Amino acid sequence: MKEPEVKPATKEKDVIGLVNEIAGGRMSRRQFIERGLVMGLSVSAIGTILAACGRKTQTASTTTLPPMDTTKPKALNLFNWDDYMSPGVKKSFQKTTGIAVNETYYDSNETLLAKLKLGATGYDVIVPSDYMVHIMIMSKLVQPLDMKYIPNYKYVGPIFVHPPYDDPKENGGMQYSVPFQWGVTGIAVRKDKLTDPISKWADLWNTAYKGQIDMLDDEREDLGAALKMLGYSYNSESQSELDAATQKLIDQKPLVRTYDSTNMKRAIASGLWLTMCWNGDALMALDEMGGKKALSLLNWVLPAEGYGRFVDNMSIPVGANSRYAGHLFLNYCLDPHIQADLVNYIWYNSPVPDSRQYTDPFALTFVPSDADLKRSENFDDLGAFATNYAAAWRQFKSA
Repeated sequence: MKEPEVKPATKEKDVIGLVNEIAGGRMSRRQFIERGLVMGLSVSAIGTILAACGRKTQTASTTTLPPMDTTKPKALNLFNWDDYMSPGVKKSFQKTTGIAVNETYYDSNETLLAKLKLGATGYDVIVPSDYMVHIMIMSKLVQPLDMKYIPNYKYVGPIFVHPPYDDPKENGGMQYSVPFQWGVTGIAVRKDKLTDPISKWADLWNTAYKGQIDMLDDEREDLGAALKMLGYSYNSESQSELDAATQKLIDQKPLVRTYDSTNMKRAIASGLWLTMCWNGDALMALDEMGGKKALSLLNWVLPAEGYGRFVDNMSIPVGANSRYAGHLFLNYCLDPHIQADLVNYIWYNSPVPDSRQYTDPFALTFVPSDADLKRSENFDDLGAFATNYAAAWRQFKSA
């Protein structure tokens, strides 16, 4: 995903930062309350935000879908990540349905959550990531979907149907999201610099590569890689497994050049041997290095132990102006031809396998095979155990 340019007002930015800390498990609830009161938030506002974050075991109540008002509005309001929607798709949707698409942007899942919790309304479609879908369902910020208005859901690949963060069995039989784009975490290898075979996370612990390794500056990704290397889940809630992963990261620390989640493309293109990154960054680096002819210089490795998979989704928030327009847009974006247009613009991956036949082959360079994809794992909302990950991350950072 390309870097956004959203610049919220100071107070809102402070609230977003606070939500980011508690939602990401980097702050205890007591710390959140104390800092919220200092910032001037009311007790009720603090309680509302806390209620939206970190809940994993609560089950949404059974919901009855209201009748659909099929009146078409003149425009649909899309609240999205910056540069994460093809302009051509917006134009073709308007041509097909007569509904224009007005788009505004946010810079993180926590920004999206904070805006909705602070009362923002009028958005017809939002694009939350996997774990945030679960938080929004539990906090009743998104509406259940009427799937008969989304027939193109039939094109969604099996691995993306009813994911754990939006499972109708736990949501009163309702579904609240459809997949939009997805990506994976792996290792970009400059094979013109390093001829050793690289195939697993454990290779990033090889002392022979000291100073030629970049890791993401990301709590869940780095701890997840260490957990996977040890044979555990990215979403482990075992303290002993988490402790072992933390120690592995501490052991690796002297080998790592830097921890960075924003300059991966630059590191790869400049010749760093081993870069932990997302597939979109590897593809952008390949493009900068000369496109497919540069494949002789770059290898994209999906670690044998398993690797992370994120999914960005489309949902309809409570307070939408047109529930019907939202359903039309979700359905339109799941059409295989439209998914191909999206991938050609965004350079991440489609949850619709049939879209590949219409997609620019270069955009598919680093898409995992179906066999490889079986080793991937979603990041789940960890609920209260997220604070354990935050503590582990602090321990590693201060070591």
